[in-house]
Amino acid sequence: MVKGKRIYRLVKVLLFGPKSHELLIFCFFLAVSFGFWLLQALNETLEREVQVELQLENVPRDVVIIDSLPSTLSVVLRDRGLELARHSFSSLFRQNQVEIDFTKYDTGKKDAEVYIPAADMQRMLSKNFAVSTKIQSFRPDTLRFSYNHGRSRTLPVKLEGDIKVAQGNYIKSISIEPDSVRIYAPLSVLDTMHAVYLDVSQLEEEKKGGHYQYQIGLRKQKQLKYEPEQVSLKVDIDYYVEKGVQVPVIGLNFPADKKLRTFPAEVTVRFNIKSDRSKEISPEDFVIATTYEDLLQNKESNKLQLHLKTVPEGITIVRIEPQEVDYLIEKVDVPQ
Repeated sequence: MVKGKRIYRLVKVLLFGPKSHELLIFCFFLAVSFGFWLLQALNETLEREVQVELQLENVPRDVVIIDSLPSTLSVVLRDRGLELARHSFSSLFRQNQVEIDFTKYDTGKKDAEVYIPAADMQRMLSKNFAVSTKIQSFRPDTLRFSYNHGRSRTLPVKLEGDIKVAQGNYIKSISIEPDSVRIYAPLSVLDTMHAVYLDVSQLEEEKKGGHYQYQIGLRKQKQLKYEPEQVSLKVDIDYYVEKGVQVPVIGLNFPADKKLRTFPAEVTVRFNIKSDRSKEISPEDFVIATTYEDLLQNKESNKLQLHLKTVPEGITIVRIEPQEVDYLIEKVDVPQ
């Protein structure tokens, strides 16, 4: 409340105080100066860039537009500031748009590529602006589209490139939905195609365990249209786990009266395996063995180097701990 009273007193002093007459005169001349400046600016010749939408009309049902026109044009206009200001105001209520009649440029061929002459574009654009307004330039300055009369094939979608995963992780599954798309293109292009490729190089970051889903566009190619233009890529990333099992050391081809003893009798086999398979692996899946003939040749040491004879599929980084053991060949009684 006190603050409001202070503001009121300040305004009262400015408007009705001893110096209020000078302030009002200053404001009057400021407004007059601004008015003169505005009139001068509106009478000067200026340039301004506007956006104009493009739309292709009267396309027959059997025609497929492969490479379409750009959706908008950037047009540079030149006119008096007043006229440009009038156009800006009218644009608030009426959109700048050019409709291009397909039938005018239809060549009658099954497959065609159409270039719209710059003179035609100038004429169509000028209908959106006043007679005095000059079109200085427009971008893009080359307008083209291509089409065919419904030539198409359905092809499978395949991955191009590798999906990077973080160390200790692996790709559990990949799915693409839909797994095939319809292709529209000239017959000379369709006859050379056997698949459509999904470029996954844009997925640069390394993936860790989890579920990922992406909407990815198919690889671009001239005079080619996809339906749909994007597919859903689902990637399931899992991780490796370390597991250890106790495996006995066994001897092979030993005589009936001989037996292998190792110290320790069992060793640990460590390995990495996909997490969803960790419960499937048991000690019986591994065989650590040596033959009697190999031991007879090992006369320089009483140490036995251990090697795996059998390893289950799907495991990596296999290690035996310890890698060597003490051993002896024990004589045993043979039943008569």
